[in-house]
Amino acid sequence: MTDSKKPAPKKAKHFSEDMIRECLAVMESGNIEELFEIIPRIGVLRDPRFTEPLLKLLEHENVKRREFAAYSMGAIGDRQFLEPLKKAFKKAARIRGAGARELQVAVIESIGAIGDDASVDFFLPALKVCCTDRAADGKHARNARKMSQWIIESLGAIAQQGGARSLDALLQLTAHDDPEIQAQALSELSVAYWHRPNEVKESTLAKIVELTRHPESVVSESALAALQSLADVGCRRAEAYFVSGDGEKA
Repeated sequence: MTDSKKPAPKKAKHFSEDMIRECLAVMESGNIEELFEIIPRIGVLRDPRFTEPLLKLLEHENVKRREFAAYSMGAIGDRQFLEPLKKAFKKAARIRGAGARELQVAVIESIGAIGDDASVDFFLPALKVCCTDRAADGKHARNARKMSQWIIESLGAIAQQGGARSLDALLQLTAHDDPEIQAQALSELSVAYWHRPNEVKESTLAKIVELTRHPESVVSESALAALQSLADVGCRRAEAYFVSGDGEKA
């Protein structure tokens, strides 16, 4: 009996090849609007022919083209892009004017999306710089707060993929001297265990419980929300915290 569906893989391959060529043509043209529209396709296709044009665009004088390249690298998820992205972040930190912050955000999010746990060595020093800048006034301080948020979210993304060092970094940040950073680290810590709620270490859970009594409400409320989040996804020890009535006392 003949399988009428056999030709389909050839058609699919031809279709993919057309899409790859279209993406390469858009990268060559450099039309900003079209560039950002093809990022989802780049992430699905992940063709090695994208590597060279993306690396070139990451060095482009136009900041929006660099931003596109960074997001595309994150969508592909290949670790070969980590070092170029880190260099791009350092260059972006020296840029003043429109698009500089957006480029830094794109790089941070993309490094997080690639998911290399060793990236903690990049994120923690970057966060330290942000913390220094947060002490300033005005727009610069606001940007630093946003940057801190994106860095911690990216650590959370890596931790969620099983990054042990990123998990440790988040745990350390729950003891930070900035309550906002503590609160966000607690939130990301609970998200990191969504797919494995009963693998939370006893010491980690104890730390979260301890912080429900923190004098700063932004921290104590975040700790309580983290416990509730873990309980909601099936963490038995977090559930026990609420059943025992401790949650009502916090």
